[in-house]
Amino acid sequence: MKIRPYFLVLISVLSFTISGLAQETPIGLWRDQLPYYQVISVTEAGNYIFAATPYAIFYLDRDNNSVQRMSKINGLSDIGITSIDYNKKTKTVVLTYANANIDLINNLMVTNISDIKRKQILGNKTINSIYCYDKYAYLACGFGIVVLDLEKEEIKDTYYIGPSGSPINVLSITSDNTDTIWAATELGIYKAYIKDPNLVNFAAWELDNQMDPTLKYNTITSMGSKVFVNKSRTTPNRDTVYIHSDGNWSPWFAGQSNTIHKLRSTEERLIITYNYNVNAFDQALEPAYSVWSYFPGSPYPLDAIEGNDNWLWIGDLYAGMVGYNISESYFQGYDLGGPLTANSFSMTALGDDLLIAPGGRDGSYVPTYNAGQIYKFDNTNWTNYSGWIISQMAGINDIVTVVVDPLDPNRFYAGSWGRGLLEFNGNDYVTRYGTWNSTLGHHSASDTADIRVGGTAFDNNGNLWVSTSHTNNCLSLKRGNDWKGFTITEVQEADLGQMIIDRYDQKWIVMRYGNMNPNSLLVFTDNGTPDNPTDDRAKKLNSSEGHGNIPGTIVFSIAQDQDGEVWIGTENGVAVFYSPENIFNGGNYDAQRILVEYGGYYQYLLENEIVTAIAVDGSNRKWIGTDRSGVFLFSADGTKEIYHFTVDNSPLFSNRITSLAINSNGDVFVGTDKGVISYRGSATEGTEKMDDVYAFPNPVKDGYSGIIGIKGLVTNAQVRITDISGALVHTTKAEGGQAIWDGTNLNGKRVKSGVYLVFASDEKGKEKVVTKIIIIN
Repeated sequence: MKIRPYFLVLISVLSFTISGLAQETPIGLWRDQLPYYQVISVTEAGNYIFAATPYAIFYLDRDNNSVQRMSKINGLSDIGITSIDYNKKTKTVVLTYANANIDLINNLMVTNISDIKRKQILGNKTINSIYCYDKYAYLACGFGIVVLDLEKEEIKDTYYIGPSGSPINVLSITSDNTDTIWAATELGIYKAYIKDPNLVNFAAWELDNQMDPTLKYNTITSMGSKVFVNKSRTTPNRDTVYIHSDGNWSPWFAGQSNTIHKLRSTEERLIITYNYNVNAFDQALEPAYSVWSYFPGSPYPLDAIEGNDNWLWIGDLYAGMVGYNISESYFQGYDLGGPLTANSFSMTALGDDLLIAPGGRDGSYVPTYNAGQIYKFDNTNWTNYSGWIISQMAGINDIVTVVVDPLDPNRFYAGSWGRGLLEFNGNDYVTRYGTWNSTLGHHSASDTADIRVGGTAFDNNGNLWVSTSHTNNCLSLKRGNDWKGFTITEVQEADLGQMIIDRYDQKWIVMRYGNMNPNSLLVFTDNGTPDNPTDDRAKKLNSSEGHGNIPGTIVFSIAQDQDGEVWIGTENGVAVFYSPENIFNGGNYDAQRILVEYGGYYQYLLENEIVTAIAVDGSNRKWIGTDRSGVFLFSADGTKEIYHFTVDNSPLFSNRITSLAINSNGDVFVGTDKGVISYRGSATEGTEKMDDVYAFPNPVKDGYSGIIGIKGLVTNAQVRITDISGALVHTTKAEGGQAIWDGTNLNGKRVKSGVYLVFASDEKGKEKVVTKIIIIN
């Protein structure tokens, strides 16, 4: 966490958030990799200040100025947060989600209320905002109002207040000092007596005809006898605050007419959150103070509250949570870093580094025009690259592929689906490649700058290959500073996606299947002579026998394993090219499907699943992501299911997997449509020598019941663990370069306190003590 006086930083430190992160993350531990910059709602709960993002929350403990996070990993029940508020009477933090789920937080313990989420309700179930009154939380929902009894932790009532009791989208709720409850909706303003025991009867609610009942009112609050509401307009700078006083509504000039996100109030202040600033007014509605700058940095506030001790707390779209000391006029920023968004179209890892391409294209390979950004994580810090930070990236959209130079890990390349290839060295932008300075082919004859890079990969000699779409001049080679283009007539101007290069230096490129192209993969070889086009060969693969035998038609994912086999994921599961070397030598190369046994019956591996991502870990096991069933871990040959993680049995944010990547530590990064999460796997890449072997955690303290990892071994090393007297307590085999031990002996009982020796042997059978483990029980 970075506490700064001020502003938006390129790198944010996360080391405080998870115990042991500064050392080694325990095997089997999940970590969220979520955006913590985008704070949409804030509330004060005693000495805590809570900040909600769409994905998770964090809170500031004002007693010690520390910040901690809460997500689906460590207590929250869901993802997709819409609002947060605090009930002073019951000392309860209320947290709501877009899918109508609810979490209550008391003393940092979470209680879930999923009644609305589970109930079959036609139409919009989103919970838009929260209003706390007495011991209740009034929830403004897409269908009406739900009253939550916070003492009993149960739903008390549901109000359908639209015409004739119909559903209506309630956006915000408040009450005034006459106990009138006001509901701002998409179609007018409704009011009732809050203590009326018959509020479930729609007739108890009155549509306020003084205000236009055809317009949207997005936020409402009260201060004493006055009620304030914002008339929200789609036309820029046309939002208008209206004030209700002495029985009448009148427009009120609040200093400007920009878009208004939120109206908040205390007994002494009215706080208005605009697009680019926050204004505060006193009881006489005279200006009290304004926030137009964070000195330096421009605000993009979404919510603001005035708390105790003369502090204003702002939830900012890009800056996390910002505290403003009103009396002393200084700012304090709080954020937990993370990527700028939750998007992860593709990911790649090299060493400890993870790179995320958050752009996209739809199923027809049409650009989605996501802002061109790249997110880099070194297992501790996040670095975000965007047009806000790097001016040369302004106007770039849809980064869909990122690749790291294996000979220079500081250098990486990012492919844009529309604006060519970008090169970076560390945190520095180097250049952009297009038709003007490379051989990259352009998509549109009328727009030579429309260069849609679909795939990037390095060959076995450290040369960069780049594929571009909708042109037969679709493949380019970058050697040093020199470029060479390849024309592949077999492509027939098809759209091209992901690319890998196998151990035979063959280029495998995903093709968009369709009426104009009934093929799924393109394989190309220059036969080791890139400067001699006469021996270049290309072949298109499809579902026909003898031409690929691909199950289904659409290839969504492709990966090469440690044995050189090429695994593909389609809409009909998984298939493997066991003999990719036969593609051009006349031998059989057709893909084969894996038969697995389920309950005495045999079926093809994941044959009913859309397989969206495949990654290979250090033990050659296959991590497989699907479109609707979460992520699987299978044995190296795919015949044994080791894990199956879903939203129901793990902290996984969503069952829709978009991408997978595994770093050298064995961290498995799982990209979902709701954000990235990582799982510390048991397998790592093996080393050539066992010169730097260590165990973690070490020492193993009393109360720890997790897995002990032994890292830095040669691939598939044989491991023996003995006590200090030489008595054998455990044997195992490394998974890649890492062995695991659960801390028990050969009889399955927890070992006693003491020092334990780890012996490992390499492929030649030479054994030596590689490390020691201290157990404290």
